[in-house]
Amino acid sequence: MKVIAALLVIAIAITWPVSQYELNAAVNKPAHYKNKVIVLMYHHIDGKESEATISPSRFGTQMKLLKENGYNVISVEQFLDFMQKKAKVPDNAVVITFDDGYESFDQYAVPIMKKYHFVATHFIIGSSSDKQNVQTKHLNWDTMRKLKAEGFSFYSHTYNQHDYAPLDKKGRKTGPKLSNPIYLKDKGRAETQKEYLARVEADAQLMEKRLKTELNNTYQMIAFPYGVFNRAAKQLEKNAGVTLFFTTQPGINKPGSDEVFRLNAGTPALTGSKFLGMMKKYG
Repeated sequence: MKVIAALLVIAIAITWPVSQYELNAAVNKPAHYKNKVIVLMYHHIDGKESEATISPSRFGTQMKLLKENGYNVISVEQFLDFMQKKAKVPDNAVVITFDDGYESFDQYAVPIMKKYHFVATHFIIGSSSDKQNVQTKHLNWDTMRKLKAEGFSFYSHTYNQHDYAPLDKKGRKTGPKLSNPIYLKDKGRAETQKEYLARVEADAQLMEKRLKTELNNTYQMIAFPYGVFNRAAKQLEKNAGVTLFFTTQPGINKPGSDEVFRLNAGTPALTGSKFLGMMKKYG
């Protein structure tokens, strides 16, 4: 029954009518920004919405609005070249990104995006894809290889640093593992700076190795968990080969920076009109 329900939801989302007039109008829409790129951020898609989860129909509405209003979705690889001042982008350029690596990306988002010939990139948690040891199912490497062949791409959300951990003995203070020395219960103390840096470095190196082994990636990028990072963590990711760093800070992107602003479109608080309002605000 769950499979049938999922298929019905997808069918509703991807069959929303878009007239040829609307599609032609989208092509001829005047640019409201040039030489800039908006990057959208999503997480999970499911019929039951929550803070970081939106329904397939809401996602489908947003994709339809992008097409109707003259936005041009580009790949994250095109975006990287643009940020490094190696390439130009079309007017009203948009990059679609997902975080965490949920299987709902393949189940719901991909069929909708294919209708509009859109592509997206997904920042995955390596350990979750390797071990499949989490409650909400994550993408496996076979699925990612299939999707990569179809134009989608996959990059780092760290291997195993996407978590909050205790920073003191009583656990009253917690923080993102990537940006903090954590409390070592077995040793009865917090990590030293040396131990912290070694942990982050090992994670960065392992994640990039897994992406190259499984997907033959040539580009290297990361979305920081929770959007939180520090100078040391960023440098260790650079040492592992990463060249573009995605945050959760809102804004529009101009060439020349290695840090990326993203707009959170994956919230049920966004109606269609509010979604367009957000795009206009930053564009």
